[in-house]
Amino acid sequence: MTSEWQDSAATASDMEVGRLMYASQSNFTGPVFQEMQRIREHALQRNVADEVHVALLHQSGWFVEWMEGPPAGVHALMGRVARDTRHRGLRLLHSSRGPRRLTQPWSMAIVQALELPADFARRVATLREEHQQGRAPGPATVWRRLSTPLTHPGAAEQAVSDRFQRVMVCAAKGEASFDMVRWLGRTHKAEVVHRRFAGSRADGLDVATDYVDLDIGAVVRRVIAMARNGLHLGLTQAFLPDYSHVILLLSGDSTRDGDLMQRLVAACARLVHRPVVLGLGLPFCDHAALQKMAHRGGLVYLDCDLAGHIDAQAWWDAAEPLLDLSLAANSDWLPLSVSAR
Repeated sequence: MTSEWQDSAATASDMEVGRLMYASQSNFTGPVFQEMQRIREHALQRNVADEVHVALLHQSGWFVEWMEGPPAGVHALMGRVARDTRHRGLRLLHSSRGPRRLTQPWSMAIVQALELPADFARRVATLREEHQQGRAPGPATVWRRLSTPLTHPGAAEQAVSDRFQRVMVCAAKGEASFDMVRWLGRTHKAEVVHRRFAGSRADGLDVATDYVDLDIGAVVRRVIAMARNGLHLGLTQAFLPDYSHVILLLSGDSTRDGDLMQRLVAACARLVHRPVVLGLGLPFCDHAALQKMAHRGGLVYLDCDLAGHIDAQAWWDAAEPLLDLSLAANSDWLPLSVSAR
C-alpha cells in the first residue's frame, strides 16, 4: 500500500492538491470523542505547517481519514499515520489530484449508527476494490458511501444524482430542525442517525447533526438537521455543494433570523453550486431583509409563511412541496427571490 499513496502524492500539480482517503480499524475502546480530541491536538501542530487539511470520521469501530494538500505535506502526514498505534489495517480507498474541497485545517465527525463493524467493513471492501480497479469515485462520494448504513435506502442510491436528494434544515432558534428529523423518523419508521461534528481547537465548536433517509419513490431524500454553529465547520461546507435546498426555520426575531442567514451566506461564499434557500416562518418574519442578504450572497430565496400552530409536521408540510429538484438544478437561471405563498 505504501507505494500507492507515495506515487499518487508525487504526481499532483501545483494548481491542484493531493487527495487521499483511507479506512482503518480502531484499536482503542475508551470514550471516542476524547480520543478524537487528542488526535486533533497532535495533528494540528503538524498539519497546519504542512498546509494539509484533514477530515476524520469514526463510525462502527472504524476510522476514515480524508486528506488534501501539497504532495509533500500529504506524503509526510501519511507517513505519520502509518506509524500510529491507535488503528490497524490501513486500506487506501482514494488517491487523486484535484481542487481542494476541505476549507479548514481540521474537521472531525463521530457517527452513531445501528450497525456492526462487519457491516462497515463490507463497504470498505467494495470501495477498496473499486480503487484498485481504477474506478473509485471522488473523495466526497467515498465519505458519503462509507457513512451511510447498509440498511438505509440511501446506501444504494448515493452515487445516482437524480435519485438522491440532500436537504439541510437549520433553525434560527431552539431545536426545531432536530424535532423535524425525529418526527420524520417516527412517521416513516426510519432510523435517525446521530452525529457530532467538530473543527479545529480555534473554532471552539462541537455540534450535533442528525439525519434520516426517506425513500419517497421518485427520489431518496436525506433530511439533515444541522445546528447553527455547524455552518462554520469545514466538513459542513465541504458537502454544501451537494445539497439541493437549505430550509431555514425562522423565529420572527429579525436579529436571530439575520444571523442565521449571514452564517449560511458565509458558508456558501466559495461554492460554484449553491443550494436553494427556503425560509419558513410566521407572517411577521422579515422575508424582504433576508432576501436582500441572500441576493448579496448569490442565493435563490423562497419564502413561505405558516399560519396557526407550528410543530414539526407543520414545518414539513409547508416545506415538502417546495423541494423541487428541477428548481434546484436550474437555480442559476432563477430570480434571486421567489415567493412560495
